[in-house]
Amino acid sequence: MVSEAPAVPVKGRNIGLWLVLAAGGLIAAYLAFTFLQRWENDRRLTEWTQERAIPNVTIVRPHTDDKPQVLALPGNIAAWYEAAIHSQVGGYIKNWKTDIGAVVKKGEVLAEVDTPELDERLAQAREELSRAQAALALAKVTAERWTALRNSAAVSKQSADEKTSDLQVKQADVGAASANLDRLKAQKQFALIVAPFDGIVTARNIDIGSYVAADRSAQPLFKVADVHAMRVYVNVPQTYAARLAPGTKATFTTPQSPGRRFDARLATTSNAIGAQTGSLLVELDTPNPDGALFPGSYADVHFELATDPTQLRVPASALTVGQHGVRVATVGADDRVAFKAVVIAKDFGEEVAIASGLEAQDRIIDNPPESLAEGDRVRIADKVSTGLKE
Repeated sequence: MVSEAPAVPVKGRNIGLWLVLAAGGLIAAYLAFTFLQRWENDRRLTEWTQERAIPNVTIVRPHTDDKPQVLALPGNIAAWYEAAIHSQVGGYIKNWKTDIGAVVKKGEVLAEVDTPELDERLAQAREELSRAQAALALAKVTAERWTALRNSAAVSKQSADEKTSDLQVKQADVGAASANLDRLKAQKQFALIVAPFDGIVTARNIDIGSYVAADRSAQPLFKVADVHAMRVYVNVPQTYAARLAPGTKATFTTPQSPGRRFDARLATTSNAIGAQTGSLLVELDTPNPDGALFPGSYADVHFELATDPTQLRVPASALTVGQHGVRVATVGADDRVAFKAVVIAKDFGEEVAIASGLEAQDRIIDNPPESLAEGDRVRIADKVSTGLKE
């Protein structure tokens, strides 16, 4: 019976197995390292992307301004008094004594009108008065005689009463003729064209021989202006109407006096808003001692309006307008965005005054991105400790 020899372990096979296991472990470790490295890179990339997705914003603070607001508006300068002088009688210009620019006194003769037709009516009125006076004298004598005869019963009472009545008629005729003559004499006085007040002749539209008529719709003979003081008329937009009251100070400039500034004071307002202009007409008064201001000229008027020292202001660029109305984007303590609806009180151009919706401590985003939404996180850039920007 043959016996089997025992198996002898082969040392080389054990070494190969360990090598295979070691190689597998190295491969697994490499794969695990590679996976972890990629995971870490992806995480860092995600964080970097998210960090870069947070918008940088500039913060501004609401502020107040107690400086007076300057309101610049165009104005028209008018004389203190200005009169267009028309003829009260018809005729021809006999002579004129003053030309444009002449300084005249009240009652001074500017021109004289030759009135041949009126002179003829005056002569006729004098003759009618003389005739009426003669008739009155005769009627008086007749009435006295008939009254005496009535007392002696030589004539009837009816006849005497008729003569007395005729005397009364003749007296009335004399009164009417005298009144007509006085009326024509008064008209004749208008043949002298005189200045209605002290002032300057600003227009002369006649010459010797020109025919004039008593027609108010015709071109005036002269224009006279009192320029010792001037009135400046300004149309103020309705927005500022309530802020202007009599006594408000203003300054203005004119093209004919470059570099010179004139002072004025608001005298009165129309107390009504024009339907077509939507503005309030105000009148400013200003002295004109040296005659530097001309009637009819243009003025650039500046008002200094007091502002509300408690009213908050923000840059106009901080506003957003959309379906939710006018809003501003604010940043909370957690750097998250919160939108607030605001009501605009005044628009000053680069800035707006806010009537409601803001508090002084709010941090407001200037020029907010259109993509910004409620609750978004933002990064505050360009922090400034003073001024408008934070």
